[in-house]
Formats: sequence, C-alpha cells, structure tokens
Amino acid sequence: MPVIGLIGYVDKYDFAINLAKTINIMNKSVLVVDATLDRKLKYIVPALNNIGKAYVTQYNNIDFAVGFDSMHDVENYMCDQGINIGLYDYIIIDMDSPRSYEFFRTRGIDKMYFFITTSVLSVAKDREIIKAIRVYNQDEIKMTKVLHKSFISRAAEDYFESQISDYNVNWQEPTYEIPDDEIDRQVNTDSQFSGIINIKKHSKIYISTIADMTAEIVDDVTSKEVIKEIKRRKD
Repeated sequence: MPVIGLIGYVDKYDFAINLAKTINIMNKSVLVVDATLDRKLKYIVPALNNIGKAYVTQYNNIDFAVGFDSMHDVENYMCDQGINIGLYDYIIIDMDSPRSYEFFRTRGIDKMYFFITTSVLSVAKDREIIKAIRVYNQDEIKMTKVLHKSFISRAAEDYFESQISDYNVNWQEPTYEIPDDEIDRQVNTDSQFSGIINIKKHSKIYISTIADMTAEIVDDVTSKEVIKEIKRRKD
C-alpha cells in the first residue's frame, strides 16, 4: 500500500485528520500513524478503553495508531491484535523530527509532503529533518512543498532554501498552500469536540487544497470528483 509522509516541524495533526477523511470519502481505507514527538493526536483520538500508552483506535471511520515508538511497534501491535496492516489502502505518517523519520520510514515512503512555515526555529528544525532524510536517500530527495498557513514571505522562503541547499532536494510540482483562516480553525475545533470530521464546512481554499492533494494521492480520481464527493456527504 502507498505510504504518505507528512513531514515538517509544524503542528499538522488537523490536516492529517482531514486528509485521511477526504481519502476515506473516496472509499479508501486509511491508517494514520502519529510519529510526532508530542503525540498530540492521543488527546484528540483517545483510546476507547484506556488500554495503554500505545494503541490503534477508530475515529470517524479512520484508524489511528497513537503512542508508538517505531513502525515496527505499530506492526507488532496490529499483528498481536489480529489486524492485517496490509489491508489498508493508504498509510499516512505524521513526522516532525529526525527521529520520526528514522524510526517510521521502514515501510518506505512513496510520497513526501514537506510542511514549512515562517519561524526561524521551524527552519532550523526542518533542516535537521531534511539532513536525516538525506542519510537514508543517496539520490535526490523528491518532496512536495506545503506552505503551512498559506503566506510565507519571499525572504523566509529564500532563507529556508539556502539552509537546505546542500541536501539535493527536488521540489515536485505543484506547491500547496494551507490557509490560516478562522473558518478552518473553527471547523477543526468543532471536529475535535464532536468527533465528526466534516470537510465540507471548511473554506473553499482549504477544500480545494485538500481535494488537489487527494487527487494526487488516489489513483484515477480528479480534484473535481473529490470536491463533488465532499459536498455530497451528509456527515
């Protein structure tokens, strides 16, 4: 199954949830793996019966693996639970550190989306992540750039590019933008409290971005078809 990496030192758990739901809307099964250092997803998709620090649970028809230290741990847990990880159509892994990449890359990553934002701290952390990716990739690194919170100044983007110039990154087209919109923030908050991931309530720009990305990931699906299916949904 294709493994999709959402990489970068930025909180993107809401986007990971929404992307997984959009792929699921297209009748594909998805496992989301939280490989971040803070593991914030455990507060949004809690264990149904408090079975321990690491678990796989379902949230609005999406399976989430939370609290694991490596992809091997995820696979061993699912094997013990009698779950065949190979039956998922897609795996999405949220990574935000060099350690995340090192310990969760073992199934290979078929598509890497790298999320960048404007702070100097995030640029420094992102450089460390790209350096770690380079260790395990002898050829050029092919990634798709995602401008998180939409607007990034030219100076900030130039600075970011200068910091990673030694690592042979080949940015794939197109570049995506995630807007910093009050509507989207409110919808994400409502989803966390209600347990219902409602994509169609998001702003038009957000829906367009997530539809384009879904069409890039899922075979034989267009962005227009994804948007149509999102609008058709009642949940």
